[in-house]
Amino acid sequence: MHHDATRSHPERPRASLRGVLLTLAGVVIGSAGYYASWRFQTPIGTLGGIAGLALCVIGTSHGHDGAHTA
Repeated sequence: MHHDATRSHPERPRASLRGVLLTLAGVVIGSAGYYASWRFQTPIGTLGGIAGLALCVIGTSHGHDGAHTA
């Protein structure tokens, strides 16, 4: 099998700062919320955990927005 050595490989997309920050905020908020829900049995902790999970999803879905400079 012959491979062309001059074939260019596409660049990996870089994550945007906004996406990374949203994801990290989601991890922190979600972890704190679920810990509070487990430790103190509070419904506000569960809501905090769900909000953190939502931030993670939003952050990863917008993680590649605006990172291309083609």
